[in-house]
Amino acid sequence: MRSNARRGTMTLLAGLLLISVLSLGATTAGAVQTIKVAGLAPEASFPGAQVGAEAYFKYINSTNYLKGVKIQFVTMANDDQDPATALTDVRQLVTQDSVFAIVPDLSTVNPGTYLKEEKIPYVGWAIDGTYCSTSPSTSIWGFGYSGCVVPSNPPIMPDNYGQLYAYVKGKTGLAHPTLAMFSNDDASGETSVKLQSVEMNGVGFKVVYNKAPVPITATDYTPYVEALLSSASGKQPDVIVCQLTAQCIPIWTALKNDGFSGTFYTPLGPISALASALAGTVTVAYYNTSPNPGLTDLENQLNAFSPGTQPTGYANVPAYFGAAMFVQAVHIVQTKKQAITPTNVQKALSTITFKIPGLVGPVKYPASTVLSSPGCSQLVAYTGGTTKALYPYTCNYKTFKVTAKAESAS
Repeated sequence: MRSNARRGTMTLLAGLLLISVLSLGATTAGAVQTIKVAGLAPEASFPGAQVGAEAYFKYINSTNYLKGVKIQFVTMANDDQDPATALTDVRQLVTQDSVFAIVPDLSTVNPGTYLKEEKIPYVGWAIDGTYCSTSPSTSIWGFGYSGCVVPSNPPIMPDNYGQLYAYVKGKTGLAHPTLAMFSNDDASGETSVKLQSVEMNGVGFKVVYNKAPVPITATDYTPYVEALLSSASGKQPDVIVCQLTAQCIPIWTALKNDGFSGTFYTPLGPISALASALAGTVTVAYYNTSPNPGLTDLENQLNAFSPGTQPTGYANVPAYFGAAMFVQAVHIVQTKKQAITPTNVQKALSTITFKIPGLVGPVKYPASTVLSSPGCSQLVAYTGGTTKALYPYTCNYKTFKVTAKAESAS
């Protein structure tokens, strides 16, 4: 009697165990892995940037492109262009919010050492030296959709200003138009004006001024405008290049009021909302602004996430591309049937060729840890209350050797 009871009990337990195992298997098979990401940027310089990333993540989540994986956007941290604030923000995101990666990253003061130690990839615009190396490397943790933009000590620089040179040469008839360039008074600004001078001198400009004197908190731009307007041996230069973000607008207004008649260039990209404020200027787009399916998708996804949102070349567009690059890396890990971990995603990014056909790229890693490779851009004009592409979007591998002479102003 006891034997039968014991057998009955064991049979019942075995049956329950089998049901539990089957249930566990079904739960595991149908489980969704949630990846938490957060952005980092100085809010004043890149307002609304997070919309680009959030719009793309929403689209990817809705399509089930990353089967069994959903991306959760936590927040956009504001580093105020302060290294200490950036480190504090990132530590909180890692230790309290358990983020998998920093996306989008538009910071110029990334705590790169900390992110590498914690094995946290960061993906965005690469306007910070921690994205860069002196030779192609697969060990960095920061990746940009257009490659390293502000390398600290590169041997060469790409050709991103050939179209600007052709445009100004056509306007002035001069073989070597004079050019003045300025930026913010921080490490990135100092590096930027020197290295961009290599490109400007390389394509044919005569760089007469390349300084980084403008505080990010400046409100009176008079001394900087006066210096620019007399930078060509006491005269106006043919071109003034602003390597800032929002501050380009008041400086352009001041230059116009003081009679500047040359070409004013910004890195802001095409932004419909600024068409009136920047009328008469030219800008660069590191993506194809002419009609193409990829651009239509970008516009539709922005509008689906936040109705009425227009592409902003210096904010939500690079954030969108950073998100797309991150998703492409996660998908690469999936196709290799590897665990989706920060380390495996970093490995995928370190050898990625990122592009959205017809819209942006290609950018090829690890070559792009040294500089944008290839260099891809399009010159755009603010004219008639809108923006107009002056040349087709093109990519090239032309480079210029970095020397002390090439970095200097005449």
